[in-house]
Amino acid sequence: MEPWVYIVLVGAVAIVYALRLPAKTHKEDSDEKKSLKETEAVLELYMADIEHENTELLQLVGGIKAQSQSNKAALQEEIGGLREQVNELQKTLLLLDARLTAEEKGLLQLSSAFGSREASAARTAAAAPDAASAAEEIPQAKPKPVSSIRLRYPRLFELHEQGKSIDSIAKTAGLQRGEVQLILQLAHQEESV
Repeated sequence: MEPWVYIVLVGAVAIVYALRLPAKTHKEDSDEKKSLKETEAVLELYMADIEHENTELLQLVGGIKAQSQSNKAALQEEIGGLREQVNELQKTLLLLDARLTAEEKGLLQLSSAFGSREASAARTAAAAPDAASAAEEIPQAKPKPVSSIRLRYPRLFELHEQGKSIDSIAKTAGLQRGEVQLILQLAHQEESV
């Protein structure tokens, strides 16, 4: 064979090879593009999952915040109610202190009046023996003994004198039904003595 045929054959092989070469690179490029598209699709799915989880998390945090605010409002209402009760109890305590002071003043006046009456009777007896014998002959009205139980529970006896039932007295005074009955019985026994 002649040398020019070799040259033509080598040229033809080079042309065929050159034609095949871009097809291979084009095929590799399409594989890379395909894998890139798959990666992008996977990333988009991942981003969608993250966005969905973030939405759920925001809803959960919003629910917790709303529940916290409702709990806070309920606690504030309860605190307000307790403050009102404390104020009412303080007013009641002041009233009870005032009553107790008034009762103590009354007792002091009674004891001083009783003590001065005994002292004047003793002076009269010492000054006039005949008057003392006359005083002994005239029966003196005994002062009604002051019940110590009545002094301790003035509100209870006030309600009892108004004709309230034992249950309503117990409820108003904050005592048990049995305690109210016992107090009333003890007062009756003290008065009968």
